[in-house]
Amino acid sequence: MREDRETRRETTGGAEDPAAQRRSLLSFVGIVGEGNRVRPGGIIGYVLTAMAVAITLYELWLGVVGTHPPLQYSIIFLTAMLPIAFLTTTISKHVANITALDVLLAIVSFVCCAYLVVNIERYLNWIQGLTAPTTLETVLGIVLIALVVEASRRTLGWGLTAVVLGLMSYTAFGSFLSGTFAHRPIALGYYLEQQVFTTTGLFGSSIQVAATYAFLFVLFGNLFHKAGGGQLFFDIAASATGRMVGGPAKACIASSGLYGSISGSPTADVATTGQINIPIMKRVGYTGTFSGAVESAASSGGAILPPVMGAVAFIMAEFTGIEYVDIAKAAILTALLYYLGVFLQVHHRSQRWAMGRLPADQIVGIVAALKRGWMYLIPLFILVYFLLEGYTPSLIAVAAIAATVVVSWFKRSTRIGPRELVDACTATVFMIVGLGIACAAAGLVIGDIELTGLAGKFTYLIFSLTGGLLVPALIVSMIISLLLGLGLPTPAVYIMTAALVAPPLLELGVPLLETHMFLLYFAAMSAITPPIAVAAFTAAPIANANPMAIGWQACRLALVGFVFPFVFVFRPGLLLQGSVPEIVEAFLAGAVVAFALAVTAEGWFGRGPVVWWERLALLALGIFVIYPNLVTSAIGALAVFAFLGYRYRNPRWAPEPEQRRPKQEPEVRVPEQTVPSGAEAYQ
Repeated sequence: MREDRETRRETTGGAEDPAAQRRSLLSFVGIVGEGNRVRPGGIIGYVLTAMAVAITLYELWLGVVGTHPPLQYSIIFLTAMLPIAFLTTTISKHVANITALDVLLAIVSFVCCAYLVVNIERYLNWIQGLTAPTTLETVLGIVLIALVVEASRRTLGWGLTAVVLGLMSYTAFGSFLSGTFAHRPIALGYYLEQQVFTTTGLFGSSIQVAATYAFLFVLFGNLFHKAGGGQLFFDIAASATGRMVGGPAKACIASSGLYGSISGSPTADVATTGQINIPIMKRVGYTGTFSGAVESAASSGGAILPPVMGAVAFIMAEFTGIEYVDIAKAAILTALLYYLGVFLQVHHRSQRWAMGRLPADQIVGIVAALKRGWMYLIPLFILVYFLLEGYTPSLIAVAAIAATVVVSWFKRSTRIGPRELVDACTATVFMIVGLGIACAAAGLVIGDIELTGLAGKFTYLIFSLTGGLLVPALIVSMIISLLLGLGLPTPAVYIMTAALVAPPLLELGVPLLETHMFLLYFAAMSAITPPIAVAAFTAAPIANANPMAIGWQACRLALVGFVFPFVFVFRPGLLLQGSVPEIVEAFLAGAVVAFALAVTAEGWFGRGPVVWWERLALLALGIFVIYPNLVTSAIGALAVFAFLGYRYRNPRWAPEPEQRRPKQEPEVRVPEQTVPSGAEAYQ
């Protein structure tokens, strides 16, 4: 009972120094970094559970029969998310538990949002330019923006928060600048009107997606995992790849990819499947760094792998007006090539290290796996069927949730009853709160960009830096995406780049789908890009390895993910755009490139090493294949296979297998609290 009354800290942990708790108020000013994720018990715990159940029931109602307009359901969603953010995230990593200040901020945020809910008719009928905010609404708007900024700092750190504060400062003082980046003065009332009382800022399309599709699909993922569906993914992956060279790592790629296609979140995937995959890889001889890197690289592909692809695909549909089902179809080939590239690199590394197969007791066979887990395919079939039939994503998610609950009753050990449903609601809200805050903060970013016309100015800047040339512009766009993605969930990265980077690419003639898929890819790749690779930081405590080393290794394994966005800009057939011959040619060329990149990155093929000049030659041939011309692609492909065939038949000398196996690294005990809070934002 005493434990129930005490605050139970979540896996991110907190400072163990009791004196740190006494510094809570002093650390409010000049604080650096984010706070600890906690799960309070006692009265606060009961309140959080009640709020979680209430908002979940509302989301289910909204997904099936709800008729609330976007502004209304976005405000209701934030009414729950803001207080929960303050009650589950401390003010600093140096503070272990929730304080009175956190409770006060939670109450104030609830009151502010509740005022908007009660007076929703006024805001639904708001006429921009004619309706003016009252004095009370002005104060409320300022307080609400400040609360969102503070919640962003706590849950995500200074990355997105600094962007928000920088753009707010630019909006306030940019009229005093001269030259290209100057803008007209913006009155406070007009600023609050755009940012708070309409759907152009805080309650824009980003938080609308988090309040509908994202929430429901995270709930589906939680219930699917609780029902035992994750085990089916591992069994199928193990039966398909476990007997191959490097079977454990290949099973990790397959199972993480399958689960990631449902969760759509790299960090959620690592935290879930990594608990099984990473220890198995380490037991058969892989290093902790490599095991964590394989898990991170495979999990990061979940955001680009249909059928779900996470919240980011739904946000892309809102931003572009392209149907979600069309986005999912366009992503199929590139996602398959991404996993092909990771798979080939793991294969070559396993050959080089002479790594063995998955232990026999871990392989059940495909027939046995389907016999004991066939029922878990039912929710997936329902999801895909409803998707292809054109139903709304919210209704699709609710149907999949209902099917998962029914399927869970096929086995006594996995039955989802009232207690399990409440636990799933609480876990979903705890996981989604960071994403909700990130989308709210990103809405402020979008509002500032629109108010100041910064997108056009940013276009001018990129044109100035690149001379209006497409390839340099794509490179600059990639760098911006990766920099903005430091420590942030994938949807927040995409939202910001879609606002800033998409306009110049569109102006350069890149089609709409290719532009936004390019940005979506690098938003996903930012999860493994150091120095704040959130997927790698999530894997580090499981692998007991250095998170930075895992991040760099994951980037190497995911090399195709950094290359193929450039490829499909010039070969839209990879996105199923164009005629059937163009699509087939693009896919085959992509497969050749993935093959060449894998050998280049690993320096091994078949039974022996590939020296540096051969790797450079393969890289050049791969670039030759990318060029959108049938003749050059065919010549390049033939040269690649001729070279690799020769090297396979005439391998260079290699040490004996026992001498090639990697030396085991010293265990690095990574404290759980080193995982950035942003890593949990969509977990």
